[in-house]
Amino acid sequence: MAKTIRQALIDAIHYPIPVGFVENTMIERQLDEDAEYTYEVSQSKAYKGALADCLYSLLQAVSVSESDKSIGTLTDKDKERLLVRINSLYQSIGEDQSLGQPMVYIGG
Repeated sequence: MAKTIRQALIDAIHYPIPVGFVENTMIERQLDEDAEYTYEVSQSKAYKGALADCLYSLLQAVSVSESDKSIGTLTDKDKERLLVRINSLYQSIGEDQSLGQPMVYIGG
């Protein structure tokens, strides 16, 4: 059985993300979620844009932490690496989102 575009996006993200968000992003990027994931799809502007959108949603996720311990959240270093990848994807498809550094809050 061939891999679908929907499954390929979920697999590429590496972090838990609501399937509904992935589905919404595919609709916005005009991707058929049940279509076969191929090399051509992987190189398309629509797929790369959807992947960047989904990865960007991880930066916007609420962090849960208590006493120097974070549960299920990205470290600042993870966020920096993710931001580089997101910007690279957007630039590769001609979308200059100009995303800056992720916000880091110190204190409460």
